[in-house]
Amino acid sequence: MRKIFSELFGAVKLLVPTKSYRFQLWLLVFIAALIPVTELLVAKLFTDLVISGSSLPTGQIILQLGLFAVLFISTRTINYLQKTYRVKFFDKAFGADTREKSSTKESWEWAMGLELVNVLSFITQLLVIASFLVFLSPNFGALNFLLIAIVLQLMGVIFKRQLKKQRGFVEKKRAKKAVTPAERLGSRIQQAEFATLMASFGVVVLLAVLIWFSLEGWVSLSNSIVLFLALRLQNTTFSSVSSSLMRFARAKANSF
Repeated sequence: MRKIFSELFGAVKLLVPTKSYRFQLWLLVFIAALIPVTELLVAKLFTDLVISGSSLPTGQIILQLGLFAVLFISTRTINYLQKTYRVKFFDKAFGADTREKSSTKESWEWAMGLELVNVLSFITQLLVIASFLVFLSPNFGALNFLLIAIVLQLMGVIFKRQLKKQRGFVEKKRAKKAVTPAERLGSRIQQAEFATLMASFGVVVLLAVLIWFSLEGWVSLSNSIVLFLALRLQNTTFSSVSSSLMRFARAKANSF
């Protein structure tokens, strides 16, 4: 896990030259982290409305429907703006960099920068989702935080190995040695999918715990549904972190 964060923060210093641009970078990450929480709030509103809507006054139902629509549209809009602005941000940030670099190196730095935002955003999303789960169920949320720590530790070990492999591919290329596309892509994809598979096993265990908590009455029906949706979202985020980390390793090896 330490390797992941040391490489990420090192990349921030290399790619983003000034404090003002670094502030914008963290703002992009923060905005991306708000998206899953908003989606979970939408899910919470929807489940509460479906389960107890018949017993609510008409005015309150209309209010919740309006809030549901606003949150849903806001989530999609924020996601669109955040993803499209990243290109403009790195165009300005790289334009402020006075270092001389070839077009090939610049292309790899672009790839590295975009994956940097992705990885930071996805990891922050994991932490935000986990915090939301603690709010719904402290005991279950604590178990989920433990799972995230274990998965990130595993990804850190795999990321370290992949970075070493990608640097080896770069050295072979410089030495005019052949490296097949299957070797380059296969290594990255296999390691990313392995980490995702291990994370999925952990999520399955938590789903079993969630069923147990729900049957025992320790978690309400509406919260159980939201927790289930949150775990599914978190599992997708695990996959995104893993894939982005492997792509980041490839770009980092070719950039510096």
